[in-house]
Amino acid sequence: MTGPVIKTCERCRQTFECGGYRCWCGQVEITEAQMDWIEVRFRDCLCPACLHLVRTGQEGPRCAGGDQS
Repeated sequence: MTGPVIKTCERCRQTFECGGYRCWCGQVEITEAQMDWIEVRFRDCLCPACLHLVRTGQEGPRCAGGDQS
């Protein structure tokens, strides 16, 4: 990917900008369990709002040990 691309969030269907290897999402701190939860449910990226829900435990696992499907 050479520059920002407009993607559609698989969770909420909102569009957002993805910067590839220099994307905003690389600055979002999520646990390995949260990343695993995303990976098994979605094939592509989540938008900033949905990734925030995962990061704060409002969606998916709240901590590294729990899976809230």
